[in-house]
Amino acid sequence: MADPHALLWEHLKDAPRGLTFVRDYAGDGFTLPFYCEDAHLAVEIEDDPFKTAKHETRDAWQEANRVDIMQVPPSHVKQNASEVADAILDIAAPRRERFARAV
Repeated sequence: MADPHALLWEHLKDAPRGLTFVRDYAGDGFTLPFYCEDAHLAVEIEDDPFKTAKHETRDAWQEANRVDIMQVPPSHVKQNASEVADAILDIAAPRRERFARAV
C-alpha cells in the first residue's frame, strides 16, 4: 500500500502554481510534514483530523508566525492524491497573495 506522504509529495514537490512546499520542515521540537512559507500554510496527514492534540511548542510557533495547519485524512490522499493536492493549492494560492500584501 502506498504511503500517503509520498503520494502527496509527488504533487507538491515541484512548486506547482509557484508554491514552494518543504517536506519535513523542522521546527524547534516539532516537524511539519509539508510547509509552504509564502502561504503560511502547513499540511499534516492525520488519521483523525478532528482530534485535538496538545502541541504547545508548535502552537506557539504557529501563532507567532501566523501559520494555519490543514489536516487531511490519509484515506483521502490514498484515494486521490491529485485532488487533495489541488485542494491544498486552491487554499494556498490566495493565502500567498494575502500575506504578500501584508508585508
